[in-house]
Amino acid sequence: MIIGTRGSKLALLQTEKVCERLRELGIEYKIRIVRSSGDVMLNRSLYEMPDKGVFVKELDVMLLDGKIDIAVHSMKDIPLERDERLETAAVLPRDSPFDALVSDYNLNDMPEGAVIGTSSVRRRFQMLNYMEERGIKIRIEDIRGNVDTRLRKLASGDYTGVLLAEAGLQRLQSRVNYERLDRDPFVPSPNQGIIAVVARKDSEESELLHQIEDVSTRIEADVENEVLKVIGGGCALPVGVHASCVNSSIGLSIYIGYSGKRYILKKTVLPNEGYLEAARKFAIESVDEGLKEQEQG
Repeated sequence: MIIGTRGSKLALLQTEKVCERLRELGIEYKIRIVRSSGDVMLNRSLYEMPDKGVFVKELDVMLLDGKIDIAVHSMKDIPLERDERLETAAVLPRDSPFDALVSDYNLNDMPEGAVIGTSSVRRRFQMLNYMEERGIKIRIEDIRGNVDTRLRKLASGDYTGVLLAEAGLQRLQSRVNYERLDRDPFVPSPNQGIIAVVARKDSEESELLHQIEDVSTRIEADVENEVLKVIGGGCALPVGVHASCVNSSIGLSIYIGYSGKRYILKKTVLPNEGYLEAARKFAIESVDEGLKEQEQG
């Protein structure tokens, strides 16, 4: 089995998690590193990219051409609309879905005029709103590159803090001071913290991958993607969606940012039966409420 992956340190660590599972099943494999468009165009913000799937496109092509058998991704990078011949055959147990503020300052002690680095429209919007509500003026500056590159830029003094996914810091075992941001109001990106494995639909590899599937994580991913279908979000919109399977309940939080720094934050608990339909209905109600607030504003 040939495994395709991006070549960053984080991508390789994520791939190793998949390899561990494959070794347990006695499956032999080789790793093939592929450079994606997102890795090349570091001079452009993510929301300026022409393709929402900039981190997965090249691997998709290689899968369809038969040059690799499976591909490992951060699931939040996988666009909702993609080639029907491919499928996310397995998701691993979810790591932290939360955002992290890496800084010498705590969130509520951030000084006036602080410069925070992020390439995410959602994180930018949420952080600016949070600080403005507390009367603190900060500046958000775009920052690109892998986690280590961003941490080096922080250490050089260009930024007061940077916003990153906690899962990446944990996987890299980064020894930095950081604060986990509360889900409310910092609702994370859909599928953040999930490692996904993509294969050709109905292939032998896809069948094998079902054996490493984590059921709870799949439920969370399906709920978050169902909500995202309704909202129509992506890198260019400040949208946060987080589902959480705890014991026998499924919690759901939705954050949608609008113009004029207005936003809505809605929470609910979904039923165990028909949870996808319930999630879709709640998303529609949330979007409608947000639009009404915009009209009234």
